[in-house]
Amino acid sequence: MKICVVTCMTIALVSAASAQGTAQGTTQGTAQGTAQGTSKATHNGTGASAAAADDPCRYLVASEVELYTGPLVAPPFRANSDSATPRRTGDACLYRGKDGRGVFVSYSAAGGKVAGTAGRRVPAVLDRTVGGAAGNQDGTEHQGMGASVMGPAGPGPWDNSNWFPTGTIIVYKGDASFDIDISATSAGKDAAIDLATKAIGRLGHPLDYDGAKAVAVAPKPVPKVPPCDLIPRARAEAILGTLSHAPVADDKEAICTYTVASSDGDIKYAVAITWGNGYKQLNMLKHGMSNIMGPMTASENTINTGRNGGLPSMAGGMPAAPPLDSSQQKMFGAFTKAVGLPQASGIGKRGTATDSTLAGPWDSAALVNGDWLIATRHDVAVTIAVGNADYDKAKALVTAACERL
Repeated sequence: MKICVVTCMTIALVSAASAQGTAQGTTQGTAQGTAQGTSKATHNGTGASAAAADDPCRYLVASEVELYTGPLVAPPFRANSDSATPRRTGDACLYRGKDGRGVFVSYSAAGGKVAGTAGRRVPAVLDRTVGGAAGNQDGTEHQGMGASVMGPAGPGPWDNSNWFPTGTIIVYKGDASFDIDISATSAGKDAAIDLATKAIGRLGHPLDYDGAKAVAVAPKPVPKVPPCDLIPRARAEAILGTLSHAPVADDKEAICTYTVASSDGDIKYAVAITWGNGYKQLNMLKHGMSNIMGPMTASENTINTGRNGGLPSMAGGMPAAPPLDSSQQKMFGAFTKAVGLPQASGIGKRGTATDSTLAGPWDSAALVNGDWLIATRHDVAVTIAVGNADYDKAKALVTAACERL
């Protein structure tokens, strides 16, 4: 019983932190942010006067990317990588599939040598830092986590490279670099390597293509509305019953919270709306747990107790935890409340399995780690941290929101 509860506690902390960060649109990690920021610095600084050769749409043919996105909904177009918004001066080229899958390609003509050298060194620095923090005092280097987080992609036509398990590859050739983000697809590392190899092959003789001009025929984003307008109070009460008070939107107009009273206190249904990159968010949320837990348990010294060695790890990361029994749920609920993560208490009720077979009025949906319910339609993501709320009612709220998109 204790082992099961402790496992759930560990998974809850990692899962909640990872999923909440993804849902809020945060970066994929300090290491990746450092590498990407260095490689993109020159590219982003070119602004509206960017030369045609710097157009990131000129290095991959649509048919090459369609292997991983399916048929494109429109010709490749320039867009902002953080929101997928079509823009003539966007920092990336977006290859958007008809079902929402997409690949972002960014290109920088300068700074690659410096960025590649930094990217190559970061994993070793990360390993030493983690080893010291974990109490690795025997003089040996702490190996494993750095390479798992942003290690080299492997052999290829590049001078240096970094692969991030969240779905991004950065490759450096001479002073040029490509940042290829496939996290909004179901493809993996091999696909990223394939596209990076083809992009590098066109250095010096890019395609005759204008990604800025293609913005004119790009799919238009879904118009934003206040989050509480997406599911009006009357519709919410038809699903949840009488609300304790009017729905409340957060100060960023990104979340609407519906509250109902119960014998155990108020139950909150916080519906988060992300108006772009929904498919990417869903895939990152689905794979976020394994991406984090894998590096955490990649070697026997990952959890280190000092000179005498560390706790043995489980190959491939932690397995999905089953639902807890009633007494375990009480213990687990008290823990999540004490650490300020009551929304993670649903893990005790539903376990940590991920279900991607949900049917409804969406392009794709999943229950992630037993606690995070997310659906996307027209690249808009609707997310609820179910916690101790009613799962079927939470799913009905997501359904109602998607029907309005």
